[in-house]
Amino acid sequence: MSYRFRDLVIERIGVVGSGNIGPDIALFFAKAFHGHGVPVVVVDVSADAVARGRAKAEAKIAKGRESGAFKPDAADAMLRALTFTTDYAQLAGASLVVEAATENLDVKRKIFAQLESLCGPDAILASNSSHIEPEEIFGGLGAGARKRALVIHYFFPAERNLLVEI
Repeated sequence: MSYRFRDLVIERIGVVGSGNIGPDIALFFAKAFHGHGVPVVVVDVSADAVARGRAKAEAKIAKGRESGAFKPDAADAMLRALTFTTDYAQLAGASLVVEAATENLDVKRKIFAQLESLCGPDAILASNSSHIEPEEIFGGLGAGARKRALVIHYFFPAERNLLVEI
């Protein structure tokens, strides 16, 4: 399934980084798009980080179910929408990817080089960086990818805070 807004079609969303804020960003997307059947894939290089991120998201969904913030069907759909993995290939074809890795320029550039080759020519590539300039992060990308790249900084807790800095 997918979500369409004007000319933008979102069929898969990716989040790179399963540490502090990545699982929260993924949960935000799962909450917003589960009704449209849009999968959210969270990728990290560490199996331990993936397991911790999955546990964090599952605990927040369980708490929302218990408090009544999420109806049982919605909570189940959010859980089904979320995939946590170490396999970057699962980001292939993503319409939107938000990088939420460590604040290390070399790491971010490596991630975006991978994303440029994995995602389609219309995919939106975003970084959750809080202080590295976009020109530095996206400088190694081709011109086409740079035109669709942006920094989008989420505020904690990302799954509940509607305020984002773009």
